[in-house]
Amino acid sequence: MQPLVLISLVVIGLIVVGALILFIIWMRRSNAETGLAGDDELRPQGYWIGIGICIGAGFGVAIGTALGNIALGLPIGVGAGIAIGAALEQKNKDKIRPLTEQEKKMQKWGVTLGILLLIIFAGLFIALLLFSSR
Repeated sequence: MQPLVLISLVVIGLIVVGALILFIIWMRRSNAETGLAGDDELRPQGYWIGIGICIGAGFGVAIGTALGNIALGLPIGVGAGIAIGAALEQKNKDKIRPLTEQEKKMQKWGVTLGILLLIIFAGLFIALLLFSSR
C-alpha cells in the first residue's frame, strides 16, 4: 500500500474516532443536565437491546476468530445479541421509560452521524479497491 494512502486512512480514522468521542461527551453532558445520568431505576426504551448487541458482538468476534472467519462470526453474534437484548427488554419492561425529547434528538443525530460514517467508509473502500487494482 502506498504511504500516502496509508497516512490518509490513519488521519481519517483519527478524525472519525475524535468525532465519536466528542459526540459521546456531548451526550453525557446533556444527560447530566437533564438528570438522566447515574444509576436511575428506569432505563430508556431500547437500552437492553443495545446491551445485548454489544455482548453478542463481542462473542461473535470471538466465535469468528475461532472459526477463522470474523465476517461470519460478527453477524451471528449480533443476531444472538438482539435476541438476548429483546429478552432482557421484556424481562425489565416495568423498569423501562419512554425516550425523552432530548434523547430522541440525540438518537436522530446518532443515526445521521452513523449514516454519514457509513457513506464515508464505503467511499474509502471503493476508492481503495479502484486504486489497488491499478
